[in-house]
Amino acid sequence: MSRMDVLWAMTVAQLLLAGFAAPAPGRDEPVFDRQTPIVKVYQDTHKAVVNITGERVISTSRPRGYQWPDMFDFWVPRRQRQAVLGSGMVVHEDGYVITNAHVVEDADKIKVVFSDGSEFPAEMVDADKDKDLAVLKIDTEQKLPFIHFGRSDDLMIGETVIAIGNPYGYSNTVTSGVVSAVGRDIQVTEETWLRGLIQTDAPINPGNSGGPLLNINGDLIGVNTAIRPDAQNIGFAIPVDTLADNLRRMLMPERLRRVRLGLVVGRMKKAGSVSGLVVQSVGKASPADKKGIAAGDMILEIDGHSLTNVIDFYVKLREKQAGEPIDIKYVRPTDSRLRSRTARLTMQAIPLPDGRILANKFFQMDVSSLTEEVARKFDFESAYPVLIVTAVDASGVAGQSGIEPGDIVLDIDRKPVRNTTELGLELEKVNDGDLVEMRILRITLGVFSRQYQRQYRVGLRAKSRRYGGYFDI
Repeated sequence: MSRMDVLWAMTVAQLLLAGFAAPAPGRDEPVFDRQTPIVKVYQDTHKAVVNITGERVISTSRPRGYQWPDMFDFWVPRRQRQAVLGSGMVVHEDGYVITNAHVVEDADKIKVVFSDGSEFPAEMVDADKDKDLAVLKIDTEQKLPFIHFGRSDDLMIGETVIAIGNPYGYSNTVTSGVVSAVGRDIQVTEETWLRGLIQTDAPINPGNSGGPLLNINGDLIGVNTAIRPDAQNIGFAIPVDTLADNLRRMLMPERLRRVRLGLVVGRMKKAGSVSGLVVQSVGKASPADKKGIAAGDMILEIDGHSLTNVIDFYVKLREKQAGEPIDIKYVRPTDSRLRSRTARLTMQAIPLPDGRILANKFFQMDVSSLTEEVARKFDFESAYPVLIVTAVDASGVAGQSGIEPGDIVLDIDRKPVRNTTELGLELEKVNDGDLVEMRILRITLGVFSRQYQRQYRVGLRAKSRRYGGYFDI
């Protein structure tokens, strides 16, 4: 063997010993563990991440040209359909899904698609545009995988984060990065700011909105919501603590239905060996108050079911009807022995307000839906879903403001009202002395029976009078 052959053999032997040479063919075990923490997080959570698809109807202005507009053209603008695309996540096994409000805003058809291809129609439970959060519900007989809430008040700059979502329709795409900053404020529209956001460099693209931002343990720390379009890898997520605080308000029975229970609860807390949801406040003279539950108490169970998070509590309440019993097990941390207590509550039903009575009470005018009978009385061709003034006390608030019989009420404080129920829901917020803004449509006939429309806004100072004297309703 030549000297060169000997040197070559020694070099190869040294490389093998140092681990730089390729392993021998046929070796089964990898040198390194390929299942990194990011891989494990994806495997543990991706089945709870969903695609949000559907359609929304958008309105565009109808070109008027020289054509005379239809009498109610303001109610029937040109409508176009636009595709909905985004991400979401299951946060409760009974089918509750979180996404961004802007993803599902004005959508009339929403569909949730899972990673295995299964699809479910979804209904909107509630949305908070100011916080850009929405809660959806899908109906399924099986219990669903869901993502567990973490914390966002202890985030470390530079810690690893993982985003999963549906960018540009590429379902279940995973990206990773770090927490770049916390407490960021961004302006998303002319009127809307999102505050206290998490900034991350994990690549986020259109379609990721509403998907989860997870820590290395697979716990939810944020809801991906926005990107800086003129930059690279500057994305923002709503902190999970903000989500948890808003969920209790969005799922509260009093907000979703006309009922009263009087319980506002927060996140889990531990006292000694006991963990429970902290009662943050109790409404005065509410069913909870009458049964002795107080702020600071910790709720352990509802109807015999242990609670794991704030969503659990409000999901159980959402299944209850007014008058149906609700058994609450709780402890009072000030008790020396943390003795458990029980209370049986029932939600009180709150009747719908009568808009006709409130309009008469505050403004001394009569209103009605534009039924066929009322339409004939005021020379309209047919019934229409609008609210018409049928009589006015000339000496009352409406009369002094220039409102006349035959005027159509379009909105109250910029909230559309099309019937006496919607009117009542707006006027029940009004107290004596409040200034209420109404948008009025007045339609008059000119020569050759040509119709003229005029819209204007008028401010009315609510002034109560005892109902029952002047008008028949």
